[in-house]
Amino acid sequence: MPRDGVPSPVLDVHFREPTAAKQLATALGLQFRSLLQPERYLPVFFLVGATSSTGDSLGPFIGWFLKRKGFTGEYVGDLENPVHATNLRGRLFEAWAGALRREKLPYLIAVDAAVGRPGRITLNRGPLRPGAAMGKSLPRVGQMHIMGGTANFPFMIWFAGLDQTVGMAEVIADGLLAFWDDYESGRLFAHRRTAQTVFA
Repeated sequence: MPRDGVPSPVLDVHFREPTAAKQLATALGLQFRSLLQPERYLPVFFLVGATSSTGDSLGPFIGWFLKRKGFTGEYVGDLENPVHATNLRGRLFEAWAGALRREKLPYLIAVDAAVGRPGRITLNRGPLRPGAAMGKSLPRVGQMHIMGGTANFPFMIWFAGLDQTVGMAEVIADGLLAFWDDYESGRLFAHRRTAQTVFA
Protein backbone atom coordinates (compact mmCIF):
# COMPACT_ATOMS: atom_id res chain seq x y z
CA MET A 1 0.00 0.00 0.00
CA PRO A 2 1.30 3.52 -0.76
CA ARG A 3 2.24 5.53 2.31
CA ASP A 4 1.93 9.35 2.32
CA GLY A 5 1.61 9.33 -1.46
CA VAL A 6 4.83 7.33 -1.91
CA PRO A 7 4.33 4.13 -3.96
CA SER A 8 5.21 0.87 -2.27
CA PRO A 9 8.52 -0.63 -3.40
CA VAL A 10 8.55 -3.51 -5.85
CA LEU A 11 10.89 -5.34 -3.48
CA ASP A 12 11.85 -4.79 0.15
CA VAL A 13 14.36 -7.27 1.60
CA HIS A 14 17.15 -7.28 4.18
CA PHE A 15 20.58 -7.86 2.69
CA ARG A 16 21.27 -10.70 5.14
CA GLU A 17 18.30 -12.68 3.79
CA PRO A 18 19.94 -15.67 2.03
CA THR A 19 17.85 -15.22 -1.11
CA ALA A 20 18.11 -11.42 -1.28
CA ALA A 21 20.25 -11.33 -4.46
CA LYS A 22 17.97 -13.82 -6.22
CA GLN A 23 14.88 -11.86 -5.20
CA LEU A 24 16.42 -8.67 -6.56
CA ALA A 25 17.31 -10.30 -9.90
CA THR A 26 13.82 -11.77 -10.25
CA ALA A 27 12.10 -8.46 -9.45
CA LEU A 28 14.30 -6.58 -11.93
CA GLY A 29 13.55 -9.16 -14.61
CA LEU A 30 9.80 -8.85 -14.10
CA GLN A 31 9.96 -5.06 -14.37
CA PHE A 32 12.17 -5.16 -17.45
CA ARG A 33 9.96 -7.69 -19.24
CA SER A 34 6.94 -5.43 -18.67
CA LEU A 35 8.40 -2.89 -21.12
CA LEU A 36 6.54 -2.60 -24.40
CA GLN A 37 9.62 -3.60 -26.43
CA PRO A 38 12.30 -4.74 -23.99
CA GLU A 39 14.56 -5.98 -26.80
CA ARG A 40 15.24 -2.34 -27.73
CA TYR A 41 16.76 -1.55 -24.34
CA LEU A 42 20.07 -2.22 -22.63
CA PRO A 43 20.18 -2.29 -18.82
CA VAL A 44 22.75 0.23 -17.57
CA PHE A 45 23.58 0.36 -13.86
CA PHE A 46 24.10 3.91 -12.57
CA LEU A 47 25.82 3.66 -9.20
CA VAL A 48 25.67 6.87 -7.20
CA GLY A 49 27.78 7.65 -4.14
CA ALA A 50 30.89 9.29 -2.81
CA THR A 51 33.85 7.48 -1.26
CA SER A 52 34.29 10.17 1.40
CA SER A 53 31.89 8.46 3.84
CA THR A 54 31.34 4.81 4.71
CA GLY A 55 27.57 4.95 4.24
CA ASP A 56 27.52 6.88 0.99
CA SER A 57 30.06 4.56 -0.65
CA LEU A 58 27.44 1.86 -1.31
CA GLY A 59 27.24 2.65 -5.04
CA PRO A 60 31.01 2.75 -5.62
CA PHE A 61 31.44 -0.57 -3.82
CA ILE A 62 28.77 -2.14 -6.05
CA GLY A 63 30.76 -1.01 -9.09
CA TRP A 64 33.93 -2.44 -7.55
CA PHE A 65 32.24 -5.81 -7.05
CA LEU A 66 30.84 -5.81 -10.59
CA LYS A 67 34.32 -5.23 -12.00
CA ARG A 68 35.91 -7.91 -9.81
CA LYS A 69 33.22 -10.45 -10.71
CA GLY A 70 33.74 -10.01 -14.46
CA PHE A 71 30.65 -7.99 -15.39
CA THR A 72 30.47 -7.58 -19.18
CA GLY A 73 27.68 -5.01 -19.38
CA GLU A 74 27.52 -1.26 -18.90
CA TYR A 75 27.76 0.48 -15.56
CA VAL A 76 28.81 3.90 -14.32
CA GLY A 77 30.36 4.49 -10.89
CA ASP A 78 32.92 2.59 -8.81
CA LEU A 79 35.60 3.21 -6.19
CA GLU A 80 38.07 4.48 -8.77
CA ASN A 81 35.64 6.81 -10.56
CA PRO A 82 32.55 7.45 -8.41
CA VAL A 83 29.38 9.29 -9.40
CA HIS A 84 28.69 12.24 -7.10
CA ALA A 85 26.92 15.60 -7.03
CA THR A 86 29.50 17.52 -9.03
CA ASN A 87 29.86 15.07 -11.93
CA LEU A 88 26.41 13.47 -12.07
CA ARG A 89 25.22 15.23 -15.24
CA GLY A 90 28.33 14.28 -17.20
CA ARG A 91 28.18 10.68 -16.00
CA LEU A 92 24.56 10.48 -17.21
CA PHE A 93 25.85 11.26 -20.71
CA GLU A 94 28.39 8.44 -20.24
CA ALA A 95 25.59 6.01 -19.36
CA TRP A 96 23.62 6.94 -22.47
CA ALA A 97 26.72 6.67 -24.66
CA GLY A 98 27.43 3.15 -23.35
CA ALA A 99 24.01 1.92 -24.44
CA LEU A 100 24.09 3.70 -27.79
CA ARG A 101 27.45 2.09 -28.61
CA ARG A 102 25.62 -1.23 -28.45
CA GLU A 103 22.82 0.17 -30.63
CA LYS A 104 20.31 0.07 -27.77
CA LEU A 105 18.36 2.58 -25.74
CA PRO A 106 19.50 2.81 -22.11
CA TYR A 107 17.32 1.35 -19.37
CA LEU A 108 18.88 3.07 -16.41
CA ILE A 109 18.77 1.31 -13.05
CA ALA A 110 20.10 3.77 -10.50
CA VAL A 111 21.46 2.73 -7.10
CA ASP A 112 22.18 4.90 -4.08
CA ALA A 113 22.50 4.74 -0.31
CA ALA A 114 19.43 5.67 1.72
CA VAL A 115 18.89 7.19 5.14
CA GLY A 116 16.61 5.05 7.29
CA ARG A 117 16.02 1.32 7.77
CA PRO A 118 19.67 0.21 7.75
CA GLY A 119 20.28 -3.07 5.97
CA ARG A 120 17.11 -2.95 3.88
CA ILE A 121 17.31 -3.08 0.08
CA THR A 122 14.36 -1.70 -1.88
CA LEU A 123 13.64 -1.78 -5.60
CA ASN A 124 11.41 1.06 -6.70
CA ARG A 125 9.68 2.16 -9.90
CA GLY A 126 10.59 5.53 -11.33
CA PRO A 127 13.69 7.70 -11.06
CA LEU A 128 16.13 8.08 -8.21
CA ARG A 129 16.40 11.47 -6.52
CA PRO A 130 20.12 11.55 -5.65
CA GLY A 131 21.01 13.37 -2.46
CA ALA A 132 17.38 14.01 -1.49
CA ALA A 133 17.92 12.77 2.07
CA MET A 134 20.82 15.23 2.42
CA GLY A 135 18.79 18.15 1.08
CA LYS A 136 20.52 18.27 -2.33
CA SER A 137 18.73 19.20 -5.55
CA LEU A 138 20.09 17.02 -8.38
CA PRO A 139 18.67 15.58 -11.63
CA ARG A 140 16.44 12.55 -11.28
CA VAL A 141 17.97 9.40 -12.68
CA GLY A 142 16.66 6.12 -14.05
CA GLN A 143 13.55 4.17 -14.96
CA MET A 144 14.02 2.09 -11.80
CA HIS A 145 16.08 2.66 -8.69
CA ILE A 146 17.51 0.60 -5.87
CA MET A 147 18.07 2.02 -2.39
CA GLY A 148 20.20 0.49 0.35
CA GLY A 149 19.65 1.76 3.89
CA THR A 150 22.99 2.52 5.51
CA ALA A 151 22.12 4.87 8.40
CA ASN A 152 19.22 5.93 10.60
CA PHE A 153 19.92 9.68 10.37
CA PRO A 154 21.64 11.85 7.73
CA PHE A 155 24.69 12.71 9.83
CA MET A 156 25.25 9.02 10.61
CA ILE A 157 25.92 8.20 6.96
CA TRP A 158 29.47 9.43 7.59
CA PHE A 159 30.00 6.84 10.30
CA ALA A 160 27.99 3.85 9.01
CA GLY A 161 29.52 0.43 9.59
CA LEU A 162 31.69 -0.50 6.62
CA ASP A 163 30.85 -4.19 7.06
CA GLN A 164 27.18 -3.44 6.43
CA THR A 165 27.89 -1.16 3.44
CA VAL A 166 30.23 -3.67 1.79
CA GLY A 167 27.98 -6.65 2.57
CA MET A 168 24.95 -4.91 1.10
CA ALA A 169 26.98 -3.80 -1.94
CA GLU A 170 27.96 -7.39 -2.72
CA VAL A 171 24.38 -8.64 -2.42
CA ILE A 172 23.12 -5.91 -4.76
CA ALA A 173 26.00 -6.58 -7.17
CA ASP A 174 25.14 -10.29 -7.20
CA GLY A 175 21.50 -9.45 -7.94
CA LEU A 176 22.50 -7.15 -10.80
CA LEU A 177 24.85 -9.81 -12.19
CA ALA A 178 22.11 -12.47 -12.13
CA PHE A 179 19.68 -10.09 -13.83
CA TRP A 180 22.30 -9.26 -16.47
CA ASP A 181 23.00 -12.95 -17.05
CA ASP A 182 19.29 -13.53 -17.75
CA TYR A 183 19.31 -10.54 -20.11
CA GLU A 184 22.50 -11.45 -21.97
CA SER A 185 21.55 -15.13 -22.34
CA GLY A 186 18.12 -14.21 -23.73
CA ARG A 187 16.25 -15.97 -20.92
CA LEU A 188 14.37 -12.76 -20.10
CA PHE A 189 12.99 -12.62 -23.62
CA ALA A 190 12.26 -16.36 -23.72
CA HIS A 191 9.98 -15.92 -20.69
CA ARG A 192 8.21 -13.07 -22.47
CA ARG A 193 7.76 -15.07 -25.69
CA THR A 194 6.36 -18.02 -23.71
CA ALA A 195 3.82 -15.77 -22.02
CA GLN A 196 2.80 -14.23 -25.37
CA THR A 197 2.32 -17.72 -26.85
CA VAL A 198 0.17 -18.87 -23.93
CA PHE A 199 -2.14 -15.84 -24.16
CA ALA A 200 -2.22 -15.63 -27.97
